[in-house]
Amino acid sequence: MATINLRDIPDDLHRRAKARAAMEGVSLKKLILRLLEEYLEGVC
Repeated sequence: MATINLRDIPDDLHRRAKARAAMEGVSLKKLILRLLEEYLEGVC
């Protein structure tokens, strides 16, 4: 499996993403993977 490292993520965006993941009961990784899959499928 490939590895992607993201750097220079604005603090506010990181905080909001972590909060959203927590609200959904998933990890930040799972949230990002789901959003990327939805984007690539044209759902977003």
